[in-house]
Formats: sequence, structure tokens, C-alpha cells
Amino acid sequence: MEIVREEMKLLAEVDQPGSLIDNYVTQLSFVLSRKAAGLVSLQARLARFQHRLKEQEILSRKRVPR
Repeated sequence: MEIVREEMKLLAEVDQPGSLIDNYVTQLSFVLSRKAAGLVSLQARLARFQHRLKEQEILSRKRVPR
């Protein structure tokens, strides 16, 4: 959520007369890089979770009912 606030702040700043577009582009590029890194991390976590779900499913099939 912090990244969204940061983007909104950048947009508000660049919308002002006399704002420096170069500065906006540089800062936005940094923000987008952070977002991309966050997405890669989330994808890795999701893949691990999915793998564990499959393991759990396999283990539950192997259980012998009492």
C-alpha cells in the first residue's frame, strides 16, 4: 500500500506547474522496479505454497483410514 501512496505523491508532484519531469521519470522507474521485485517475491512464495498444497494432498491420499 505504501508503494501506491508513493506513486500518488509522485503524480501529484508532477502535476504541479514547473515540476521536473526527469525527476518524476527517475523516481517512477525506481518505484516500478520495487513493485516488480515484490511481484517476483510473491510469485516465489505462491509457488512454494502451491508445492506444499500438492505434497499435503499426496500425503492425505496415502493415509490409511482407521
